Amino acid sequence: MASTHVRLILAIESATDWLSVAVLDGETVLSMSQSDARMQHAAALLPAIDATLKAASTDLESIDAIAISTGPGSFTSLRIGLATVKGLGFRRDLEAVGISTLEAMALAGLEGDDHVGSREVVALLDARRGDWYAGSWQGSGDHASIPALALPEGLYSPDRIARALTGPIQIVAPDAKIVLTALAEASVEVTRIVDGEAARPSAEWVGRLGQRRLLAGQGVAARDLSARYLRRAEAEAKRLGGPVEPGEIADLSESGEAK
Repeated sequence: MASTHVRLILAIESATDWLSVAVLDGETVLSMSQSDARMQHAAALLPAIDATLKAASTDLESIDAIAISTGPGSFTSLRIGLATVKGLGFRRDLEAVGISTLEAMALAGLEGDDHVGSREVVALLDARRGDWYAGSWQGSGDHASIPALALPEGLYSPDRIARALTGPIQIVAPDAKIVLTALAEASVEVTRIVDGEAARPSAEWVGRLGQRRLLAGQGVAARDLSARYLRRAEAEAKRLGGPVEPGEIADLSESGEAK
């Protein structure tokens, strides 16, 4: 699918513990709701969508497309979000676009109101078991462009992240003290750190990036969306071996052997 202009976008960030929904006219946010509804996405997502549409004085019938974060993130949260969007899209055959959770976080660091420092932003999410979902993007200075991927998204150990980066970089991560320690030990120049609540993935940036990708012709039918897990579920990893999906970057230890 391709669009020459997308006016109204419903944007959903439900890949993590922090749920947010926004309605955007182009890249202008008309309304947004946020919730710390950990483990409550199944019950909270549809009411949040309804409330956000009403706050923007619109409804689903007026929406031109949906942008949704497709991971990495919580397996359960990703499945709930995608199932919801596919259900909404089925009624109208809505155009949709899947957005990397990490890329949306990086875009906020590159273009947020208080962005400063390096044009390369590293986005980090805790993947548990000592691993991190990580990727970095570079901005061109043009706020209408799609960021350029620098460090491929993948599942990394802190030391692997530190070896892959040289700096100067910005960090966007809700909580990444372990990684920051590894970067400091490797003398990687960090010009700015966005952490805590300000670093949480947001539907605002999912929507802004979604608008650009839709205009670039990257939209699909909602039914064709798929999750980007980066890591297999624990049971599947034990059965098949290895921590990540085929084609993704493995988490490497200092010895260079895949865990």
